[in-house]
Amino acid sequence: MATIRCESEGNYTQFTLNDGRKILVTKILKEFDEMLEPYNFFRAHQSHLINIDFFVTYKKGEGGTIIMQDKSEIPLATRKKEAFIKLLSSL
Repeated sequence: MATIRCESEGNYTQFTLNDGRKILVTKILKEFDEMLEPYNFFRAHQSHLINIDFFVTYKKGEGGTIIMQDKSEIPLATRKKEAFIKLLSSL
């Protein structure tokens, strides 16, 4: 079991696991961002943290959209685009 992505829900964070389960935790996303960065996680947007291991494709656009293995579409913040493209090229 692994985490595909984390999504901010106010003062909570919802984890989406690769077996389809969702877990709601009473901590803000920022705390997990700092904790999970060394484990291949990327902060794609103010409210989204993704596990690069479950990345499928990237749709170009102003910021763009990241498609994950669970078919979720995660918005990529315009200010994060350059860092994301750099990360992809290093994989």
